[in-house]
Amino acid sequence: MSTDSAVSIGWDVLKWIVVPVKRQFGYVISSKSYAQDLQKEVGKLAYEADMVHNDVEVARNNSREVYSHVVEWQAKAEKALKEARDLLGDFEKASKTCCYGSLPEPCCRYQFSRKAKHMIGGIQQLAQEFSEFKYISFSGTAPGNAAASTPAKREGKDVVQSTISMASASFASMSIKLKDDGMVQSRELIMQEIMAALADNNNSVVGIYGMGGVGKSTLLDDAERRIKKAKSFDWVAKADVSENQDVKRIQGEIAHALDLDIKDVEYVNSRAERLRTRLENEVREKKKVLIILDNLWKGLDLKSVGIPCGHNNKVIGCKLLLTSRFQDVLRREMGCDRDFLLDALKEEEAKRLFERTVGDKVHHDPFKSLVDEALNKCAGLPFLIIAMANVFRDADFSEWKDVLRQIEMSTNKGISERINEMLQLSYNRFKGEDGKEVKSLLRLCVVYGVSKPSLENLVRYGVGSRLFREDSSMEEVRDRLSSLIRTLKASSFLLENDEDVDGFKIQDLVRGFVASVASSDDPLLVLKNHDKSAIELPKDKLKSCTAVCFPYIDKEELLEQLDCPEMRIFLLFTNNESLKVPGSCFNSMRKLMVLHLSQVRLTRSPSPFQFLENLHTLCLNGCLLDDVVMIGELKWLRVLSFANSKIQRLPKEIGQLVELRLLDLNHCSKLEIIEPGVLGSLMKLEELYMESSFDHWNAVEQTPPTNAGLIELNNLKNLCTLHVSIFDPSVLPEDLNVEKLTKYQIRIGDVPRRRSRNASSTLEVQLDPMSDILRKGCIRTLLGKTDDLFLNGLNGIEQSICALSHKGFPKLKYLQVENSPSVHYILQSPSHTEFKMLESLLLDNLINLEKICNNHISSNSFSALKVVQVENCDKMEVLFPLSLLRELPHLEEIQVVRCHLMREIVEVDDCGKLELRNLHVLKLRDLPNMKNFCTAGMAPSSCTSNDHVGTQVAFFNGQQVAFPSLETLRIMWMDSIEIIWDNQVAAESFRGLKSLIVYKCNKLANIVPSYILGRLKSLESLEVESYARASPLCFQPQ
Repeated sequence: MSTDSAVSIGWDVLKWIVVPVKRQFGYVISSKSYAQDLQKEVGKLAYEADMVHNDVEVARNNSREVYSHVVEWQAKAEKALKEARDLLGDFEKASKTCCYGSLPEPCCRYQFSRKAKHMIGGIQQLAQEFSEFKYISFSGTAPGNAAASTPAKREGKDVVQSTISMASASFASMSIKLKDDGMVQSRELIMQEIMAALADNNNSVVGIYGMGGVGKSTLLDDAERRIKKAKSFDWVAKADVSENQDVKRIQGEIAHALDLDIKDVEYVNSRAERLRTRLENEVREKKKVLIILDNLWKGLDLKSVGIPCGHNNKVIGCKLLLTSRFQDVLRREMGCDRDFLLDALKEEEAKRLFERTVGDKVHHDPFKSLVDEALNKCAGLPFLIIAMANVFRDADFSEWKDVLRQIEMSTNKGISERINEMLQLSYNRFKGEDGKEVKSLLRLCVVYGVSKPSLENLVRYGVGSRLFREDSSMEEVRDRLSSLIRTLKASSFLLENDEDVDGFKIQDLVRGFVASVASSDDPLLVLKNHDKSAIELPKDKLKSCTAVCFPYIDKEELLEQLDCPEMRIFLLFTNNESLKVPGSCFNSMRKLMVLHLSQVRLTRSPSPFQFLENLHTLCLNGCLLDDVVMIGELKWLRVLSFANSKIQRLPKEIGQLVELRLLDLNHCSKLEIIEPGVLGSLMKLEELYMESSFDHWNAVEQTPPTNAGLIELNNLKNLCTLHVSIFDPSVLPEDLNVEKLTKYQIRIGDVPRRRSRNASSTLEVQLDPMSDILRKGCIRTLLGKTDDLFLNGLNGIEQSICALSHKGFPKLKYLQVENSPSVHYILQSPSHTEFKMLESLLLDNLINLEKICNNHISSNSFSALKVVQVENCDKMEVLFPLSLLRELPHLEEIQVVRCHLMREIVEVDDCGKLELRNLHVLKLRDLPNMKNFCTAGMAPSSCTSNDHVGTQVAFFNGQQVAFPSLETLRIMWMDSIEIIWDNQVAAESFRGLKSLIVYKCNKLANIVPSYILGRLKSLESLEVESYARASPLCFQPQ
């Protein structure tokens, strides 16, 4: 026999022996996997059986016959489920009594696995049969019966399987994606949120709001379709409410969906009673009912319809899904638990919808050059995009241009009228005195001439145009403005501004409607740079116009005299500093109340303001003024702004403006003289802004004064807002009255620029070694009421920050301390001080800082802390003791840089575990003495790499501290670290990590071991550089 033959025979014998042995052994070692697979199949089959049971119940309730093969399948499924659950139960009991509670003995495991494999096959066969069901019974169902999404019919395999795959997931995370449904991403995301809100048992009313034409009803139709296919409700009824509520029709639509016949019931009350009885019966039988009410213009009285509700119109038993243009209708009148804004389509989504309707011609010249312009007219509203696309679909290029030109001129009766009619309906809803204010503010937003108006300028224009009550304080005006803006947002006339949480945007469509339709009795004119009318001013329009805006147009000179006898608001924004405003320009505007000029040159003679007796707001921002004496003539002025202007002197005549409420001198860098007594004469002044401006304050002891002194501010009894820079701390009076201030930004000394925060009261102090400013009474008062504090140069006797204020820091949210050698602690015990509002703590170059706290503190201190950044604090060895870290439930970010003695972030001073649930960011850099995040209870980790075998201690060691929400981890220039993770890390840690940066850690042997790699499923960015000992890929199995 040849050698090859012998080998072949031997191999065959080996296969006969080894393969069966391997299979039998596999039953033993894979028993846990079989258990998991069987449990998964049981869950799927149980879900399928419930679906069939629901369909069968519906069929029988509606007197339909159920097919025999369906009944047989139910019996087989019930038997299979019972046998599988019994087997799993026996296996679980065996696991608890054998092998220290981990797994049963091998024989038991072998028998279980064989039975489980057989059962899995049987259950999968039942699932295959289920997927082939087309009909359950042979009769129709009520339209609203969601237990069978089509009459007595099972869905096709694709949809059924997409539903089954989510059997073990919560309904909140469900989103059945239908094929080719055209759903754009932004709509898909909001659809998922709506589904999740409906699944939440805490919500009984869910709402969608947005401006007309944005696609609320379309989204609602899709939601209804998905809900029925998901069978998440037993009954789904829908009614269109509309502006003129017809209760009888609404009742009929709901009853029809519930297969309830009320056609023979004439009276509304009787119909409501019949409908209410039916709905209460469904709830009593544990049936889930969803009622969809589309297009609410005002609250709907649920009791009058027959929908069970409480005395406050809050639905009982059922769930409601609503749409409205107005958020306040959903919240205030319908008791909405969750509401969602349906905004305009994003640019790319709008383009896809337009292209899909028009066809391929949009990609070809010359049509493609007009696509963006056409879409801009539609403002992302699907209603308008489709209307525009239908017009363009069969039109040639010249027709495209003509339609766009007509829309620009608001003469296209097809589209423009539809837009305006749609907006007019919403606009007419604003009634009474409140409605008048809302309309006036909307008009003011349009007059402004830009898509993102400045809130501050709206305040100033509103005061000048008497939009608000004359006796309102500036604070009350700001509060009222915020309330009106919320109303306009809730009605979708204004949109949220993603870049500014307090800001807003106004669409071109809305601006066009207000300018052309809503202001027909009170005409306004907003000119554009490319308009011919901006150069050749339309004199006929100006004569009747009450408001005009030149938004950054390119003109060199205004007319000598504009004939505008009705003008009340005149706004001119330009970047052309050579633009001259003739002295006679405003002579005809004797009713003018608001005048804003930006970046222009004004001459002294003749005074352009001599006839403006009714002027209340004057803003001369960035202007070049020869003299401002002439402004003293405007006795009724309430708001005066010279922001960014090149004025050098504020003369005594300004002190005659005794009605002035707001004076803005921000960034007047050339202002060197404010004549003594001017500021003190403005007795009604409430807000004074002098940021990065005048800093030649008269010294306290200097007499006679040659310039304004801070002590003059004590005369201003109404002053509540102050922004001021005080370069020389010695000019600060001991008895400056700051108790009345509610909003302030006070800089003392040569303070470096910092990033601005959303703080209402900021104090920034740059100290010198000889300064005693912190002992002055006015500063101690400010310390006790400040929410943003910056201190630089502390070098006195105080060893802790808490010692600076006897009243503590009850409002402090942001604390930044730099270059202060006297500081040993932030909070030193014993102390009554609590930083209970503090959210951000930034410490830099505190060379003697030892600890944040020197002892145990109350649970209130630092309880709101979110961000901690420590840099160049070379005496700190530990950032937090574990006991303090427990008191920081909101901590989101930790950053430690160049602290050369820092040995650990957390010092374990108790034996409990801690989960940092909100920590998202951890950045560590240049910490040469740090080996571990925390040290107590750490165990050595066995680490094997290409050329290194030994016992090491990992940076994240053990399970005492867990990081379930960490998204960003940066470890840089830390040569003492040998491994980052060990295999004892808490199971829930690092699963949300998105960004990992490891840089210049030259002792690191292994970056991401295999037992950690499996957790990093969310990782989006990995940056690794310079490792002397790590393998080229830096990923090694452990």
